[in-house]
Amino acid sequence: MIKRIVLTGGPCAGKTSAIKIIRDYFEKKDYIVLNIDECATKIINQGISPYGKNKIDMYEFQKYVFKMQIEEEKKIEDFIVNNKNKNIIVLYDRCLIDNKSYVSDEEYNKLLNEFNIDIKEYISKFDLFIHLVTAAVDTDYYTLANNNARVETKEDAILLDEKIMKCYKNIPNHKIADNRSNFNDKVNYIIKLIEELL
Repeated sequence: MIKRIVLTGGPCAGKTSAIKIIRDYFEKKDYIVLNIDECATKIINQGISPYGKNKIDMYEFQKYVFKMQIEEEKKIEDFIVNNKNKNIIVLYDRCLIDNKSYVSDEEYNKLLNEFNIDIKEYISKFDLFIHLVTAAVDTDYYTLANNNARVETKEDAILLDEKIMKCYKNIPNHKIADNRSNFNDKVNYIIKLIEELL
């Protein structure tokens, strides 16, 4: 059994932290848990950024993100081909749908064409999409301190969270994990959604 789950949402939504907890939880239940880290953060931490003194154009930056995301996803699929009979959960810290919220519709379609991506086919490979609402909404926990690649103000994070949510609006199996009474409750809700899927 193979299940592919995308965790999406605005900056400081808890995706990276949630993945660590979810991975530990399901590995204890004898699942193989694979994950793809957020590609944009990796690229920014490598020194290629659409922000700051040496910034590049956002469209050009998204080309780097697309290329890395496709390579990372292919690596996971290669592993799956050789392990088809095992119980595998793949957790994606964002996917190519998120990129739509950073560029115009025209630029996004250009990226899809350039990388030969059929978006309907791409979406169909995933089993569940979970939008983690940014901590900038209804909490005092929004911070830039835990991610060197994050530059958004609280207000920017809320707007970006809304834009990302719109990108997923008409996609099946799209759930929302809001900011409950605490982060543990948010993660427990996500685990419950994954258990229901399994």
